[in-house]
Amino acid sequence: MKNRVSSLGQENIIAEVYTSDLLTLNNLINWIKENKRICKVKILERINTKNEVRALLLVTAKLEGGISEILINNGAFYVSENIYEGLENWFIVIDDKTFKEALAKLKEVTYTLKYRELENNLLSARNSLTSKEKEIIYKAYKLGYFNWPKEIDLEDLANQLGISKTATLQTLRRAMNKLVKTYVKENNL
Repeated sequence: MKNRVSSLGQENIIAEVYTSDLLTLNNLINWIKENKRICKVKILERINTKNEVRALLLVTAKLEGGISEILINNGAFYVSENIYEGLENWFIVIDDKTFKEALAKLKEVTYTLKYRELENNLLSARNSLTSKEKEIIYKAYKLGYFNWPKEIDLEDLANQLGISKTATLQTLRRAMNKLVKTYVKENNL
């Protein structure tokens, strides 16, 4: 799923679909249309390759009776959703008390409900970096410092940034440590 816009009791969902062939795509579209919440399904773009069919679908669905209605009505901030192999993964921002109230309603409209709370996720990797760390790690990335082989060495990167090699390396390592730490923590590694 890429985008979700709600209006007049409906939501427009832009979905990327990858199937093995055109028949499978058409069967999927027909299966989606069978859902009582679906108003229409439109193929916005389709690309046939040697190994697969890729399609961009616009799906218009009624909000009523769905997960998104429950979340919106309970004050959740929708961030993203991914559907893969029949499982929907939603990333939302909602306070604990409101989530507990919405949980019973969510259980009524889902087959299986599992959830995971992420502590301090709003202040995760991207927001834990200082502006200087963001600047340096971004520039290092854009100039190919992390490529193999490196497109720019530490000395040239430091010169581009106008700071010493030591300061560049310290800041890069501090930023990478924060990014890796957040990744490990959020993925329970």
